[in-house]
Amino acid sequence: MGRYFSSNSDYLKIPIESYSYTIGYLYYQINREYIEGIVSPLRFITLAFTFFFTLVGILLGVFVSLRINERLRQVREMIEEFKRGGMPTKKDFWERDELTELADFVHKSLSDLKGIFSNLEFARNFYESLFNTLQEIVLILDEAGTIYFCNRAVENYGFSVESLLGRKVGVLLEGPRERREVRESLRQKRTYTGVVKLRNKKGEESYALAVLVPWVDAFIFTLKDITELKRSEELVKRMEVFSLFGEMSAYLAHELKNATLPLKLLSEVSEWNEDDIKVVRASIERVDKIVSSFLQFARPVEEEKREFSSWQLVEDVLKIYEPAIKKKDIDLVLDVMDFKLYTNKTALEIILSNLLKNAIEAVDGKGRIEISLRKDGEKTILMVKDNGHGIPKKHIKKVFDPFFSTKRDSTGLGLSTVVRYVQMLEGKLSVFSEEGKGSTFLVEVKA
Repeated sequence: MGRYFSSNSDYLKIPIESYSYTIGYLYYQINREYIEGIVSPLRFITLAFTFFFTLVGILLGVFVSLRINERLRQVREMIEEFKRGGMPTKKDFWERDELTELADFVHKSLSDLKGIFSNLEFARNFYESLFNTLQEIVLILDEAGTIYFCNRAVENYGFSVESLLGRKVGVLLEGPRERREVRESLRQKRTYTGVVKLRNKKGEESYALAVLVPWVDAFIFTLKDITELKRSEELVKRMEVFSLFGEMSAYLAHELKNATLPLKLLSEVSEWNEDDIKVVRASIERVDKIVSSFLQFARPVEEEKREFSSWQLVEDVLKIYEPAIKKKDIDLVLDVMDFKLYTNKTALEIILSNLLKNAIEAVDGKGRIEISLRKDGEKTILMVKDNGHGIPKKHIKKVFDPFFSTKRDSTGLGLSTVVRYVQMLEGKLSVFSEEGKGSTFLVEVKA
């Protein structure tokens, strides 16, 4: 019937239908004052109940919010207490809901973390104590070479642990070459091993065996002091030098005596003929050869580096030996790459000169000599190969010894000079020879 109250009329007209036909109407008269008198108390009661329940809801919401906030505050206090280094007590709430489960989970997690941190602290103290008992320096570096751990062995060199943390590892190394090699190894993330000179604030000269090893995203760098070993090695070298000087003096005296003997004999002759003059010239040439060999072997060469081309090096040496090569009708084969070198040119010239001279002397009649000079990465490789008489197996280990030679009228200092200058350039010298087939000398240097 409610659909018929859509108008504001005080009368309600309802049709009476039969078989879909309206046969009449039913009229109702609405007494609005009576209805409003009955509904008004209900409105007041409804409003009162609504206000009451709204107020109760608000109060309950405020209480629940305050309770939730209080429990969250206690959970935060647990975390803050853990951050200060303490172990918080477990919070027990009378409610059993998600917040209670959160508090239990946080307490359990903090307990587990406390155990992990305790184990880590024990491990850190243990390994730190272990490293501090070592006599060698142990450093842990990041990828840029910055020190973020070092043991107390650095105090033996006048450094403190605190003064090194956060600084580059190069602060411990004296030589620029060593610092450059370590930086390059860090950049390429590869192992480095070498003897380095350490900086020592106590004013003492110190050497160490350095080992750099990649480890996860960091590097372990150890420095083992070998100062005493280095001093012993230098003392042995000094004694070897003194012994070598003794041998050189005796050999020089013997060779000069033999070379000047014809001059002594001819000094008693009143007049010289043409043959006598030839003998004098040969003796003087022999003396000059001996003295020149000794001067080349013994003279110091400054380690001054400069840039020059590969062809310039080869051509400068060939100018000296070109007459001897033509005289013997030797077939000279050159395999020289065109590249720039940056090293001691004089030292390389002496090395190539002595190897070429040795090859020329080894070839009998028309022979073949190959000179190869090429670049392989950071290395320069020099090869001098001949098809001469070769070196007997019993002599192969002695060819680099001073004064050893199987050739007549040879001082035996040529290959010893090569060894000396290869060592000066921090290179490597190898020989491959077969008797009757020839010899190959290979020199590798950084240039």
